[in-house]
Amino acid sequence: AALRRPPVRRPLDSGVVEHAGEVTLARDAAAGRDPALVLRVAATAARTGLPVAAGTLHRLAETAPELREPWPRAALGELLSLLGTGEGMIDVIEALDRTGLWGRLFPEWGAVRDLPPRDRAHTWTVDRHLVETCAQAAKLTTRVSRPDLLLVGALLHDIGKGRGGDHSEVGESLALQIGRRLGFGEHDVGTLGAMVRHHLLLPHTATRRDLDDTATLDRIVETLDGNPLLLDLLDALAEADSLATGPGVWSPWKRALIRDLTGRVRALMIGEPSPGPVPIADTAEQAAAEVVAGVEKEGRPQLRLISERDLATVVIGMPDRPGALSAAAGVLALHSLEVHAATVTTEGEVRISGFAVSPRFGGLPDPAVVRHDLGRVLDGSLGLAEALARKERDYAPTTQAVERTAPPRVLWFDDEATGAVVVELRGQDRIGLLHRVAAALEESGLDIRWARVATLGASVVDSFGVSGPGPDGQVPRTDRRRIEQAILAAAGRARTTSPAR
Repeated sequence: AALRRPPVRRPLDSGVVEHAGEVTLARDAAAGRDPALVLRVAATAARTGLPVAAGTLHRLAETAPELREPWPRAALGELLSLLGTGEGMIDVIEALDRTGLWGRLFPEWGAVRDLPPRDRAHTWTVDRHLVETCAQAAKLTTRVSRPDLLLVGALLHDIGKGRGGDHSEVGESLALQIGRRLGFGEHDVGTLGAMVRHHLLLPHTATRRDLDDTATLDRIVETLDGNPLLLDLLDALAEADSLATGPGVWSPWKRALIRDLTGRVRALMIGEPSPGPVPIADTAEQAAAEVVAGVEKEGRPQLRLISERDLATVVIGMPDRPGALSAAAGVLALHSLEVHAATVTTEGEVRISGFAVSPRFGGLPDPAVVRHDLGRVLDGSLGLAEALARKERDYAPTTQAVERTAPPRVLWFDDEATGAVVVELRGQDRIGLLHRVAAALEESGLDIRWARVATLGASVVDSFGVSGPGPDGQVPRTDRRRIEQAILAAAGRARTTSPAR
């Protein structure tokens, strides 16, 4: 019989070879003499798609020393090579973690290892989510001037979870500690800490505040110390984080909002004019003029639906009367339209409501049918509350899902809008929730100027810019408890709220 040839050992990198389809160590490689060897093996495996041999992992686990602080430049370089491979690194990091090598590199990882997510919209455990976010960030590195900071910031953005306290604040101190250990300069260490501290700033602001309000933009510029680099890193991190959370979290609407917000803030930071309105805004302005003319002529509600790619805008005009926003929002919910944002203005005797929407199921409804139902609501021939209750029963979540939802809360923010107060409801998503909460606010005597809706799985944050009877549109603190109870009753479960802020 012919003699079998032994498998060829093919060099892949310094001290790293391929043997029988696996990544293994060269004969003269030694982790004690080569501090970057563990990470070079990992980066090579991620880059080539070959698994690391089990024997190699065990040998490295037994012989590799802990890296001294700061890490050698070669070790940081190999870490960045590993993170930059994107999806190729996921299985490799899991293999390192199983053998204790990843925890030796990042002792802080222990608190997030196998930590379950708090919200059911998250697909992964916290540790896997961090790795998935880093993999998504690897696809965005050409958008930023410091891809190394983007990759490491993505890997660490939720590292503060599992320790109690605000995970962004806890994570900032851990990121500073890790950044110094990895060997980044002090300025870069500060940027990493700020990325972790503020990784939710852009998505939360974009989905919960009025982007046309200069106070919103000024607050972000001040928070980020006017740093355009940090802004760009947070913009990319917000996208990677959303993509790694679960299906549907990075929606076309959320993408458009964050891009719009980032563009406006960047222009303010560098002293350039704010970017002009997107084309759909021009179309909506024309539609608003049309509905005003229609209401003045016919004396009944008018509606225009503008669709552009994945986004849609509904502009509704009706005779000015209390309850305009809640009525319009309820009719849209009745037609399975999910509202992401709403604005309310008055021109003469006409109340104009603009809504950014997307269909919950299927396509967009017939605008004529929506307008007809709105007219029936206003003349009393369609009982909106009963119709929404029937629809909610048809699509109600299971009892178990309701029980797992955190109790609703109401928060007040006095300094985040010009001439208005921001009130937020955080609770469980329900069909027609915007209608019910808007009605509660209107019945409480508040003027709703705008609304934003941010949904994550079964949870929702409804934010409203409201004007009260106080100076500069303030809502007296003596009235807030009453208003909070009305909001919570509208949300479906009246509970004690947090103190007013």
